[in-house]
Amino acid sequence: MSMQREMRRKDRLVTDKRWMEDVLRRGKVLHLGLNGLDGWPYVVALCYGYRNDALYLHGAPVGLKTDLLAVNPKACFQVTEDAEVVTAEKPEAFTMKYRSVTGFGVIRTLTGTDEKSAGLNILMDQYKGPPVHLRENPRMEAAVWVARLDIEYMTGKNNGYPLNL
Repeated sequence: MSMQREMRRKDRLVTDKRWMEDVLRRGKVLHLGLNGLDGWPYVVALCYGYRNDALYLHGAPVGLKTDLLAVNPKACFQVTEDAEVVTAEKPEAFTMKYRSVTGFGVIRTLTGTDEKSAGLNILMDQYKGPPVHLRENPRMEAAVWVARLDIEYMTGKNNGYPLNL
């Protein structure tokens, strides 16, 4: 399957890049999909930051996520905002309101102190947190994995909301 497969529900498709960037800037949780070594996919929820066509991720420097990325750095991601179940008396009328962005890209681990700090500060900006100074905290630098996902393709999907955020 190509990452650019045509969306079935074209009435929900959003191709406006500014709209997708707004969803990514407002988002709080990113679901990252990776290729498992045993053929099973692996999905993990992460905090993230978005800037200039890239997503910045962080986590523990060891574990399944980093093991899988060492073998295959290709990934997919999905962010959903404003999800709300809309109930109805008839089952076929039940629906979900949402705004979402799904995309694909390649992940690169950030290594230098300045590069890692910059990535973490983009993440902290996402959550309105304080700045990170890894040069002042070498223990934190050793304990954190920071990566950049360069977005190669993304698409938006909207149901039940006006297209302006």
